[in-house]
Amino acid sequence: MHGRTPRAGGFFAALRPRSHPPAPSVPALFDGRVEIRDAGEADLAQIAAIWDHEVLGSDATTDTEPRNPAAQRDWLARHTEIYPVIVAVTGHDLVAYGSLSPYQPKPAFARTVEDSVYVRRDRRGAGLGTMILGELVRRAGALGHRSILARITAKNTASLRLHARHGFRPIGLERESAFKLGRWHDVTIMQRHLDAI
Repeated sequence: MHGRTPRAGGFFAALRPRSHPPAPSVPALFDGRVEIRDAGEADLAQIAAIWDHEVLGSDATTDTEPRNPAAQRDWLARHTEIYPVIVAVTGHDLVAYGSLSPYQPKPAFARTVEDSVYVRRDRRGAGLGTMILGELVRRAGALGHRSILARITAKNTASLRLHARHGFRPIGLERESAFKLGRWHDVTIMQRHLDAI
């Protein structure tokens, strides 16, 4: 996320992947009652609940620290207009969220972003990840970003497939670069160029 220590693999941002297909269509979900909108401070408790579950109990993220309310507010504040946070809600129920963040803090990388997509564990498999990532790709193009990078633990096949469906291509592999839950994880780097948006 914004303000973090620069991560290995930044030079991959200069590589150009093969041509990509258009993003897949979004299925109808929950009788059409899913709304995708910008996140606000009132959403932070539900975002934190999704985040903390992944941080403490899965390798979907390589982060290891849950966020308290103050840290969660700081995280949202760092996401300015060109680095949005979006949520999927059904009524008052927040079921998924995603964000764009700077890939590297150096000015040369200002138009390369990294995406994050999280779906609440009891709502997986219903197409919410497709909705969130599709909207992030659309917004990244509209905001003038050049490409999106995703760093995904190599065993997270659901996320790898999701990104592939949205035109991301693997461009690198960091071998055993992340240690979490008592084991080393390879991290796959995927990229999508936005020149066609």
